[in-house]
Amino acid sequence: MNTTSDCERNTLLLIDAESPACGLVQGALERLGYTVTVLDNGVQAVGKFTPEKYQLVITDLHLPDMGGLEVLRKVKHLSPDTPVVVLASNSEVDDVVQALRLGASDYLLKPIADESVIDHAVTRIMEARDLAAENRKYREQLEARNRELKEHVDLLQRDHQAGRQLQQHLLPRTPYEYPAGIQAAYRLQPSLYLSGDFIDYGLFGERFVAFYLVDVSGHGVSSALVTALIKHSIMHLLRERPLFSQLNSLDQDLTEILEMINRELLATRLDKHASMFVGVVDSRARQLHYAVAGQVPMPALVTSGGAEWLSGKGRPLGLFEHGGWEVRHCSLPASWRLVACSDGVLELLPGDLLQKEDLLLQKIDRSRGDLDSLCAALKVDTAESFPDDITILTLRQDEQKS
Repeated sequence: MNTTSDCERNTLLLIDAESPACGLVQGALERLGYTVTVLDNGVQAVGKFTPEKYQLVITDLHLPDMGGLEVLRKVKHLSPDTPVVVLASNSEVDDVVQALRLGASDYLLKPIADESVIDHAVTRIMEARDLAAENRKYREQLEARNRELKEHVDLLQRDHQAGRQLQQHLLPRTPYEYPAGIQAAYRLQPSLYLSGDFIDYGLFGERFVAFYLVDVSGHGVSSALVTALIKHSIMHLLRERPLFSQLNSLDQDLTEILEMINRELLATRLDKHASMFVGVVDSRARQLHYAVAGQVPMPALVTSGGAEWLSGKGRPLGLFEHGGWEVRHCSLPASWRLVACSDGVLELLPGDLLQKEDLLLQKIDRSRGDLDSLCAALKVDTAESFPDDITILTLRQDEQKS
């Protein structure tokens, strides 16, 4: 029996006893460029077979020691992806059908009169095998990239969750009541993990409660980082000199905060701008000092007479060197509510801008400036997602009963 040496690639295993078909098949395969190992019994062939060594197996259905169907079963058990072709006579149609059910890739009927039949069958099978191998490799690469992408997304989510926890840690407690009888509270719902909105408030001395609401353009990490920069800058300014400690300097303090944030946003070149509402409540004189920078909607003051928008003007921060900000004053009654919203709240309402603002003022009026009631009316706590960051800041003071 003629046996050629094995090679690592394009090596085929031909299992057949001495027959004219065996020589014809071997010759046709070698002319196609394959190295052919020829064995004449099934036991030896199964023992010699490894998928790494042989890319195709061709077996006669009738072997001296083992049926070709059994060889097919054992090869497919060892390597389901290795193609197997069976050699059969015209009288073995039932065996051919069984072979195809067991996973045979094709069959050749003896006697073989034309080598082109062999060429066509083997070429088609090997091309299909190569295509399947390429598809498997592509799937493996795609699965690997998907795993890498999932790991990357998981890492980003962990980073965003850590950033969200940090941002929430920077926010003040809510609600919080100061000794002057002024209560501050807020609701902040980011559209993503992190918010471009931020608020803060604090008591200065025994008399002044200062606060701000800032809405940085954009969403996500970059906008959230700017809110942290703003808080850091204000805290740094507070360490440099006492703000909101003297009545005659309150207006200057508010203007200085806006000018400082405007300078820093311009200097960072992050292509970020912000709207801001900043103010101080003088609890002793019952007066509100405030300034707005591109604030939409305007803050609303709720008194016994109803809810009204505060007046004021000023350009957003981070766009112009001079914003034309002005500090305004508003006398406060014995009992009052102050409501400030970021522009994301308007996205919860129907209509054009004027209609949205009218509807918002109506809801503020009906809620009497109560944070929980207003959030319920706007469905802030029940919505699954928001197109923009949502922030509502409220301050209130009730008439002191003697």
